[in-house]
Amino acid sequence: MKYKTYLIAILWGSLICFTLPVPAQNTLRQQKDSLRRVIEHSEGIDKLRSYNRLYYLYMSEIADDRKMDTLLTLFGQTEAEAIRQGNVKMQGMVYGNTIISHINRNEYDQIIQKAPGYLDFYITHEQWKLYYQIHMQLITAYNLKGDYTQAAEEAKRMFDRAKERKDKAGMATALYATAITYNVQNRWKEEEDCFRECIRLLWEVSGYDNILTQAYAFLCGSLRAQGQYDKIVQLVPEYEKAIARFEKAAGRTQPEAWGNLYVALMNTYIDTKDYDNAGKYLAKLESIVNNNISKYELARAKALISQSRGDYRKALAAIDSAAVEVRESEFDLNATRKIKMEILARMGRFDEAFTLFDTIIAANDTLKDVEINARFDELRTQYEVEKHIAEKERNFHYFLFALGICLVLALLLAGVFYYNRIIAVKNRKLYERIKEQDRLADELSRLAGIRKTASSAEDAVETIETTDTLSPSSEQKSLVMRLQEYLLSGENLSNADTNRDDIISALGTNRNALTEAVKAVTGKSPMEYTRFLKIEEARRMLDSHPEFTIEAVAFSCGFNIPSTFYRLFRKQYGISPAEYRKMANSPQEK
Repeated sequence: MKYKTYLIAILWGSLICFTLPVPAQNTLRQQKDSLRRVIEHSEGIDKLRSYNRLYYLYMSEIADDRKMDTLLTLFGQTEAEAIRQGNVKMQGMVYGNTIISHINRNEYDQIIQKAPGYLDFYITHEQWKLYYQIHMQLITAYNLKGDYTQAAEEAKRMFDRAKERKDKAGMATALYATAITYNVQNRWKEEEDCFRECIRLLWEVSGYDNILTQAYAFLCGSLRAQGQYDKIVQLVPEYEKAIARFEKAAGRTQPEAWGNLYVALMNTYIDTKDYDNAGKYLAKLESIVNNNISKYELARAKALISQSRGDYRKALAAIDSAAVEVRESEFDLNATRKIKMEILARMGRFDEAFTLFDTIIAANDTLKDVEINARFDELRTQYEVEKHIAEKERNFHYFLFALGICLVLALLLAGVFYYNRIIAVKNRKLYERIKEQDRLADELSRLAGIRKTASSAEDAVETIETTDTLSPSSEQKSLVMRLQEYLLSGENLSNADTNRDDIISALGTNRNALTEAVKAVTGKSPMEYTRFLKIEEARRMLDSHPEFTIEAVAFSCGFNIPSTFYRLFRKQYGISPAEYRKMANSPQEK
């Protein structure tokens, strides 16, 4: 189970569906027709059971909108018959299956609309297990819609009610829901604390072994997110004990539960670069028949383990397979690109590695923009909603009007705080992206240097075989290197008046040759490349000379107008020099 996850619906449907088996030899249509005839000519519990069996058949087909319409009609008919007979148990089952049907179709608004009324019914008739299950689904719906505040409020309401009843199972379920709400917000320590308390309570009750093993899987994820790998290993004996208890209660093996444990251990050993042990758990995962473990997880693990063993061809094939599995997730796709880039570099395919490096940088920019825009849209929506509430408050008497003003001011203050938090998170991610690019570039350069020290005869043959006719010539690369050395020398770096003619004269070349060489090697014009180098050198000075003011750094790199330096720095890196220095001097958030 991945620790950074988009929350999926909790798999409780099997606990709710109140069904009886239907003979397999009949066709689906025959079963439906037969049950409709039984409904027409039966009464009492037999009629309700037939309704139950009929709508269960339609629940297997709810991907079809027409079948969903029929199913909802059947739910209504079953509910009406249950009410007529005074069968509150069957009525409660109908409500539970209605929610499960909407969960399976990702219809979260429908769940949010219907679930509160169903919960009131369960409370009135003391159907507490169904109450906890459906309340969990309501919280899940809020989480999947991104309304974490409402999800947390519902989880607290659920916990308080269970605590009032001294119901440990209910309290554990509420803690599970609360932990999931922390999970989707990446609040790992709070998630860990909730799951530990949830697990403690679940060991004291029976009938919730599936939830217990899921709680252990999520707990491993939160520990991994915090880098607490030793605690994951320490957790294994009681995790295995929980699975054994689950299997004993169910009377059969639970490959999914074992699979989640193996994934946790495999990723733990991959993160700690213990690839031998990681390979053992990969083999265990692959041995599970009909396992539902993510193909991406398996392919990624194969790539990293094969790379560690020097089998780069196999590693490359595995990571390409992983990329196919994550097309829907640009975040995971970019992670596969980083792994593939390193594999290509270790294979000596540096041109491909550098090309992929450019793709990673471009994707990071895109992801950054998407994330920032989503955050600001969220903030704007929250502010507009609260502003509307404040305007309605002003229609009341003066006290409420004053109170509304206070609420608006509080919201504005919260908005300022939230905005500053967004900016801080954005700047941290931009700074980490810049440093990651530095690391990747250094690693590629190192690997390239290692490659160059190999047998000269072998290198000569490989160069002849792999040279791209469209690649820049050695003369062009040499000219660009001399240009870089000239621009970054002491006097030239600080000279704001350096022009193209000065550069051409100093390098002993001509305008066309210089332009073509810089364009071929960097994709930029000479002036664009000059600005790029000076901004890059300024960034390094911000790191290495914290005693220099930003203005002093700007002047040292040939920018006589600080505002121009600020503008170009932000354009190049997406962050201002002051923000960059602040990130460099502040501890990284865990």
